[in-house]
Amino acid sequence: MRISLLQYAPAWQDRAASRRKIAGMLADAALADTALAGAEGTNAADQAEWLVLPEMCLSGFTMDEKAASWDDDDFSFFANLARKRRCHITAGGVERRVNTAFCFSPDGSVQSRYGKRQLFSFSAEESSYTPGRESAHYRVGGEKGLKVSQSICYDLRFSYLYWPDAPAIDAYCVIAAWGKARAAQWKALLRARAIENQAFVIGVNRIGEEPDVAYAGDSAVIGPRGEELLDCGNKEGLFSVDIDEAEAAAWRAAFPALKDRRT
Repeated sequence: MRISLLQYAPAWQDRAASRRKIAGMLADAALADTALAGAEGTNAADQAEWLVLPEMCLSGFTMDEKAASWDDDDFSFFANLARKRRCHITAGGVERRVNTAFCFSPDGSVQSRYGKRQLFSFSAEESSYTPGRESAHYRVGGEKGLKVSQSICYDLRFSYLYWPDAPAIDAYCVIAAWGKARAAQWKALLRARAIENQAFVIGVNRIGEEPDVAYAGDSAVIGPRGEELLDCGNKEGLFSVDIDEAEAAAWRAAFPALKDRRT
């Protein structure tokens, strides 16, 4: 399976401008891939089965609920993008005062909604938004594809949110607006969640600056053994990696540590 991560700086509190930027970045990536492929004309970006974007990917991490809340144009944008690219898309926005990760199916429907459970008290997120209450699972890549458990940013610090899902899933998806000042912790926690749960971790963070916060990016894909499969650094762009969906199950069979976990 090919996974693509879109790392960029959203337009601050301007969802329409961010939609235009996303569309432009994907178009530029497609042109670059086609040029690289030469006579074969293959488009590596369009071959991805799963495209993942950061937390509050259209507004930036704002406590202005109105600025962050998606409307019909936002949902239509991602639904049409999923249909056009024939892939799953995970992206973050706000719906009904909940900081949410949406997963769109290749047919454009919303197959999963996850509400962020651990709100970021350091930024008084709880004063603007309501926490989610339940985990969310979905599958990407067909019936034999990845079984995914979703989380958002600050959730990553709380390992107990990840443990109950581990036996049933292959990958954790973490979309984020994680500050540059704590970049080393982001990297360490992504790897820790992968190692302790013997699962892939797909972490997608943003870059750039907002009025009070700078972001370093460092989006990454970590394998079930804790190995780094993709490191996006601090540059803006579309980054892709191919993974073997069966690797998590194979590693758990070879080294069955989950059975020794105490809950």
